Amino acid sequence: MKCDIIIPVWNQLTFTKDCINSILKNTEGMDYQLIVIDNASDDHTKKYLEELKNIGNPKVTLVRNDKNLGFVKAANQGIGVSHAPYICILNNDTLVMKGCLKEMIRIADMDRDIGIVNPSSNNLGQKPAKGQPVEFYAESLRNESGKFVELGAAIGFCMLIKREVIEKVGTFDEIYGMGNFEDTDFSRRAVKEGYRPVRACGAYVYHRESSSFNKMKAFENDFKRNKEIYEFRWGKPKRIAYVLDSYDNNILKRLKMESIRLARDSNWVWYFSKGHVDIPLHSNIICNEITPENFYLKAIFDILKKKKKFDEIFVGTENLGKILGRLSFIHKAKIKYY
Repeated sequence: MKCDIIIPVWNQLTFTKDCINSILKNTEGMDYQLIVIDNASDDHTKKYLEELKNIGNPKVTLVRNDKNLGFVKAANQGIGVSHAPYICILNNDTLVMKGCLKEMIRIADMDRDIGIVNPSSNNLGQKPAKGQPVEFYAESLRNESGKFVELGAAIGFCMLIKREVIEKVGTFDEIYGMGNFEDTDFSRRAVKEGYRPVRACGAYVYHRESSSFNKMKAFENDFKRNKEIYEFRWGKPKRIAYVLDSYDNNILKRLKMESIRLARDSNWVWYFSKGHVDIPLHSNIICNEITPENFYLKAIFDILKKKKKFDEIFVGTENLGKILGRLSFIHKAKIKYY
């Protein structure tokens, strides 16, 4: 098998049917099998999943648990019975668009150090216009085939992973319980071993997250707990700003090298520049292009209005440094010079 698609399921019968139907419809010509982990779903979902084994093509492997073990353990169960060189962990409330799996594998094969691939998705900011059918929007991204953007961390709603990455870093850490931050933790371990998580620009998966009061309450509790575990292990991500008020090519080259290093450690980097500046292509590196007129005033205003405050702000001139220093009671950041 070229790729094993692992789908943990706990109820959500309609979503599960739609997800699997989208795979069967839009993954034609691919060599894959479905590995479905049933986390003690209700009788209706259980019956549907058992009937899947009769499909014949693709092959379906069904594992049923006596109780809901959560997403993390279910994903690891699926990995444990998988033998393919590529593994795709997929949420059951997703819709896989045409050619998605093929494009993700294509991107993974482009570089040896690409270890994890996310598709484009509303989860990652690629959203259809209001009223636009998801299929039409996904089709419009097909001209992005062959392109990818490096990510600070992959998200677990749909993760294509090379088996060699799992062999080197292990499976998801089950300390994260029912889920949240296990995907970020896995990505950090992969990056530490020299692999990159990326987004395949021309592949698309739509994530239809359901919500209820009980589910959201559990999510909030798990999120808080797991965030503490993750940050104890890896540290709290920093938010860094470079205000390009005075620099030359050598300084800019050095800042680019520093920003890609910071981004690969899951930090966030902003450039505030006069007009367009070529910056490293990475999800965690953002350029705020400002017109030269009133550049300083606009840059300072943009920094001060940020709800999430910067930890460090780098500037090139002493005058700007002094101004931002006087305003530190608002922006809370340390002022440094590049």
